[in-house]
Amino acid sequence: MNDSAPPATDLQVDFPFDYPAFVCADRRVGRLPAEALGTRVAVVGAGGSGLTAAYELMRAGCHPVLYEAESSADGPGGRRLGGRMDSRRLDEADSAVVELGCMRFPDSATLVRQYARTFGVRLVPFRDNYAAGCTPVTVLDVDGRQYPAQQITDLYALHDGFRAAHTRWQNALTRIGLFQLQRDVAARDLGAVRRRWCDLTARFEQWSFYRFLRDVEGAGLSHEQARLLGTAGVGPVAWDCFFDLSILEIWRMLLCTEGSTQLYVPQGISRLAEGFWAHRTTTAQGHSNSLEDLNHGTLRPAVRALDVAADAAGGVVAHSEDGRSERFAAAVFTPQLRLLETEVRLCSADGATPVLGPRMWRAVRRLHYFQSAKTALVTRRPFWAGTSLDGVTLTDRLPRACYTLDYGPAPGPGGRRAVLDLSFTWAQDAMKIAPFTVQERVALFVRDLAAIHPGAAPDLRAHAAADPAVTVSWEDRRNFQGLCRFSWPGDHPYQRDLFCHFMKDFTGTPAVPGEPPNALFLAGDDTSWSPGWLDHALASGLNAAWGVLRQLGARSEPGNPGPGDVWNDPRYVPITVP
Repeated sequence: MNDSAPPATDLQVDFPFDYPAFVCADRRVGRLPAEALGTRVAVVGAGGSGLTAAYELMRAGCHPVLYEAESSADGPGGRRLGGRMDSRRLDEADSAVVELGCMRFPDSATLVRQYARTFGVRLVPFRDNYAAGCTPVTVLDVDGRQYPAQQITDLYALHDGFRAAHTRWQNALTRIGLFQLQRDVAARDLGAVRRRWCDLTARFEQWSFYRFLRDVEGAGLSHEQARLLGTAGVGPVAWDCFFDLSILEIWRMLLCTEGSTQLYVPQGISRLAEGFWAHRTTTAQGHSNSLEDLNHGTLRPAVRALDVAADAAGGVVAHSEDGRSERFAAAVFTPQLRLLETEVRLCSADGATPVLGPRMWRAVRRLHYFQSAKTALVTRRPFWAGTSLDGVTLTDRLPRACYTLDYGPAPGPGGRRAVLDLSFTWAQDAMKIAPFTVQERVALFVRDLAAIHPGAAPDLRAHAAADPAVTVSWEDRRNFQGLCRFSWPGDHPYQRDLFCHFMKDFTGTPAVPGEPPNALFLAGDDTSWSPGWLDHALASGLNAAWGVLRQLGARSEPGNPGPGDVWNDPRYVPITVP
């Protein structure tokens, strides 16, 4: 990182609205007229965005009803809360938790941290790559050689090629003004943020990450330098498996993570989802209530069809897989939007007016989901302590990224306290092991990690033979089809339309041309500007909640404008690429 760069901040440069301030303390998303209090709203999907939308709609006086397709034997109504917040504890005696989805988030994620405080969810620093003071060592293994580092600049003295690659990358970010943009965001100089981001978007929207690394107008790296930087990583997750992505996607990630401390939840990130569900809060009617109580302790099953009236006043009928059909004043749809092509049928109530306009369907159909796989070994103790395995391993071999976590003393006799993420991979790296069983995956990863860390190899092999392992390939999970979507060069118009859906025609004309003014609102990670980060998924839920309330006749509370109230402010309205 550039030493003069400020810490990462929570504002999204494409729409720099202060979501944490919008819902902090007793502030509500909107003020409903008396006759609309208690209005029933369907929320499809009990992941981060759906739970946020439902929680804030409840606080504002609505009655949200939650539907969820994922099953869980011990979840409410046999359904699983959390979406990509998917924590697995193998035994009640264990303190160890395997995070299959959301593993970490930056301390700049103010909205996540704010809700965590409200729900009493503890956060601690995560052992991330090059996190000096938290991670004992990050071992970069490339071309069969190992380079141990505390922070990324330690690699300068170990590998001359890396010094050149990283300094050219940093100099390029300085030259194009990305670090100055970061300062503008930190200073809340929204005029400067908009000017600078407009310039970068217009100039680089069609560029890939790889092109920026290689082009003389970018970092000007050789292929070998780009390959080396792609193995060592930029920020917490930008590796060579992301070379095809839009460079704007990489910059958005850096703006919210560069200079941050990564955090995780020792009890499991699912605790945050449980907080949204069970936390009692005071509603606009003055009652103490929770989503759990409003939904009688159960999540409704998967929605299979939505009948949407052409006019918002006609509402939405939700048809669930148990054969039940029920009309709601509005519906918020938060799962992966690709499911609208495969699992959930959108029906026009009048048989003539489309539920989504042609531009919105185009954006939905052009979504790119990324494969992602993780395999974790759960052990009774952190056997890797004191070895070169004790930290993070980044490699060009099959595992790609390996992390060690110690969750502290187990609560029960014989409980397990440690997790070794043998591999965390994306895209083609995830596809390499897609056909293999968990036992086969473990054997392959142990083979490579033992070669990188010979001092830990005997214990690693012994624990791999004796201890349980967990694996996931998110592209094979029917309700996800990938861990999250990412944008390719040229995708900005699609991304803009998806984000704008919650605005309907509240400014007098549709925010997305051709979009009907019905009562269906899209939210979730797919509609956010920076996918894969929980903070932005939660913000998308706030957008949808604001839209629903506005459609029900609500107005903003005095002194607390919502995201739609600032829409026409030129500092906020999303950029249109010429």
